[in-house]
Order: sequence, then structure tokens, then C-alpha cells
Amino acid sequence: MPRARPEGRILLTARWVVGHRDGRHVLIENGEVVFEDGAIVFVGHGFPGVHARRIDCGHAVIGPGFVDLDALSDLDTTILGYDNQPAWRKGRVWPRSYLDAGPVEMYTAEELAFQKRHAFTLLIRNGITTAMPIASLFYRAWGETPEEFAAAAESAAELGLRVYLGPAYRTGNQVVDETGAVGPHDDAPCGLPERAEAIGFCEPMEGTAGGLVRTRPRP
Repeated sequence: MPRARPEGRILLTARWVVGHRDGRHVLIENGEVVFEDGAIVFVGHGFPGVHARRIDCGHAVIGPGFVDLDALSDLDTTILGYDNQPAWRKGRVWPRSYLDAGPVEMYTAEELAFQKRHAFTLLIRNGITTAMPIASLFYRAWGETPEEFAAAAESAAELGLRVYLGPAYRTGNQVVDETGAVGPHDDAPCGLPERAEAIGFCEPMEGTAGGLVRTRPRP
């Protein structure tokens, strides 16, 4: 009698497959990838075993998860800057008048949480499985907060994205005056407490969500 197909074993085919051989990555044309119980069991040509399901991906590239160390997590604010030139006139550098009036938080906590979740979803859809998100501080009252990064960690855990997280803090910023001159603005009393808060976030969050959430590099 023919052997029953193992339940859950799936074979993928694609025009190109990124594999690994002899210590280096290789590109396999018209390749196959087989996975079972969440693990890759075969990469190459002519899988000799049986499978429960076959998926032909056509003219696609199948590869290991990519790493994005410049993962923009605020595409909404990035879009605002595409055609707004010169940057110093259109909000990409704080004007002195805005700073003197007192910078404000332009996003709600819910909007910040959605911002990260939306970005993480796009990263996964484009083959990114490990990301270190970055975002602009132009539209923030000052730095980032542990609360928004706790929400980001929750989204990453739910979506299955490995992330390296840490709230951004700063003790200074660039500002532009009414003449167009750009110069520094220092505010250590504002930034240093945020540094302590960022450390307070990172220490207990390291390695959570089964290791998906990282807050410091491995030694």
C-alpha cells in the first residue's frame, strides 16, 4: 500500500529559492522548499519524500526571513516629507517659535500603537522576519515612551515578528529660526529622565514573547 502523506508537511515550489550550501547562500532555480511542524526539512530539487500539500508560487522568490535594521515604523510621517521641500520650512526641523510655545504630542496612544502594528504587518508581508524599527521624532513632544513600545512588543508577539526595541530619548534637537538658520537646542533635564525610562523598559522586556522581543544585542 502507498505510504500515507504526513499530515502538515507542505511542499512549496518557486522560480527562485534562496538556500544555503557549503557555508554560503545559493540561488536555486525552480527549487523546492518543504516544511513540517514549523521547521524546514528540505531545500533543493526533487524532494524524495511525500507531502500533504503542494503550493506552486510561480515566478516568486522563496527565501529565509530577511533582517531589516532600518525598519521605518512611521510611514505616515515619512510620506508627509516626500514633497514638502525645503524641509526646514515644512516641519522636518522644529521652528524656534514652535519650541518656545511648547512642543506637543501629535499622536494618541492608540494611533502610536496602530502605527507600529501597521508597519510590522507590512514588514512581514515583504519577507522581513527580524526588524529594528526606527521612527521620526519631529511629530513628538520630545522622545518615545515605554508605553508605546510595550504596545509595539505586544503587536510583534501576536504577529510573529522578531524585533529589537528601545524607546528613543534625546537631550537636544535641531531648530530653525525665522532667518532660516539651523542650530542646536539642548535640554538635558528633559532627556535624561527619558533615558532612565528607556532602560527601565528594556531590562524586563529582554527575551520576552518566547525570545521574539529583544532589547539588547547578544554578547
